[in-house]
Amino acid sequence: MKNSALCIKAVPYQEIIDPRDTVEQLQLWQELLAVLEKYFTNSNTPINKKQVIKHYYTCSKLFQTFNSGFKKLNSTTEKQLSKIQEISIK
Repeated sequence: MKNSALCIKAVPYQEIIDPRDTVEQLQLWQELLAVLEKYFTNSNTPINKKQVIKHYYTCSKLFQTFNSGFKKLNSTTEKQLSKIQEISIK
């Protein structure tokens, strides 16, 4: 128990806050992803080819934006966690 308290004190406060900020950024994507899910699961409406093409293009751009942001956040989180692990090992 005593060693775990020392490890917690060794981790700087900012190193603890950084992953929380990253999680908050990921949570902001939930609303957009819900819209995409609604679009891709809505198969009951009549098919309007022009409308489908416009929606498909828009959704593909949203996905590309999300995917690049997700990769950056994932990389940032991995770096943050490795810093915390390094600090806690010392």
